[in-house]
Amino acid sequence: MKTVKLFIAALAISAVAMAAAPQVSAQENEDGKYGPYLTNGLWDNWFVNLGAGANLGYDNSDWKAGFALNLNAGKWFDPCFGARVGYNGITGMDGMFGYFHLDGLWNISNTIGGYKEDRFWSFVPYIHAGLLYDNPIACLEWGAGAGLLNLVRLSDLLDLTLDVRGNIYKREGKAGYISAAVGLAVNLGETKTWTRA
Repeated sequence: MKTVKLFIAALAISAVAMAAAPQVSAQENEDGKYGPYLTNGLWDNWFVNLGAGANLGYDNSDWKAGFALNLNAGKWFDPCFGARVGYNGITGMDGMFGYFHLDGLWNISNTIGGYKEDRFWSFVPYIHAGLLYDNPIACLEWGAGAGLLNLVRLSDLLDLTLDVRGNIYKREGKAGYISAAVGLAVNLGETKTWTRA
């Protein structure tokens, strides 16, 4: 009988705690800048980005510069994490060059400083992987690396971007490149508005 009373008391305490937890959590999140966010709809928080700059390629101790064109499309899943697909290239070590990639984005400014809709400058490190084409070898190689995307807010719909990436790949020895491009990102759908969970 004593065990049954203890069990019922534990259930009652648990029920009260579970009922009160969301209210306490909501109160803490209402005034704080941190906390989980609800993901928006499928068509919200998309962006497209076009940029231009320079590629600096490395191949067995030889460095060569080329023209860089960046074209990306992606989506933010919450204020801190997103993904994009894109193309980077035009000219590389010996002519035509192209890199088709998938990037995992981490907005470290929102993670450390808390989400702010009107933040002027955001730092977004990312990792990337994809297929690379480098003439005159005329074959596809796997490439991978990391980069840093800088987002400077111009308006709710428009960001200035500075995108710097490094890439390594196999090309009859050690090969890789560094790319830097300046451009614009257009935000599509319901943008940069997030509801706390």
